[in-house]
Amino acid sequence: MIDLLLLTILFVHVICAVFLVGSSIFVWVIVWPASSIAMPDEKQRTRFMSVMGKRYALWTNISILLLTVSGILLVFLYRPSYITNFSYSLTTQWGYVLTVKIVAVALMYIVLYGNNLWHGKMFPKLAEAGKFEELKELRKISHLLSFITVGLMVVIVIIAEVLAGVFF
Repeated sequence: MIDLLLLTILFVHVICAVFLVGSSIFVWVIVWPASSIAMPDEKQRTRFMSVMGKRYALWTNISILLLTVSGILLVFLYRPSYITNFSYSLTTQWGYVLTVKIVAVALMYIVLYGNNLWHGKMFPKLAEAGKFEELKELRKISHLLSFITVGLMVVIVIIAEVLAGVFF
């Protein structure tokens, strides 16, 4: 019975990771550049990206919530000593790698949500006000932070593969 539970939680975890990382790369590589070509009007493009971003954020937040809960459950069910014995996190290879993953996930959350909370509401306001130079400068910062977020997601996936024993 525990194997079925572990498998189900792992399935949810992997599906949510695929959605989060895959869709983030898709938005970064396909949607954002295509929006510039399809909508040369800056106001219109900013509105589209804002509307798309709000809808995307709902599913991203659901995925992140499910990833966090399923990740904690997997550790609790698969390696409970990581939770009950703090020294395990630094004295075993698996514990050390998991600790690195947790730190990378925390950094990704900080950059992702910090960028969205700080810049998210500013884009539509600047576009509506016609302040396109300020918008352009703000986008440079936001895109750098988005790129860092996607990079952290890729690093987290690689760390997850190491934890799963793919490279050992």
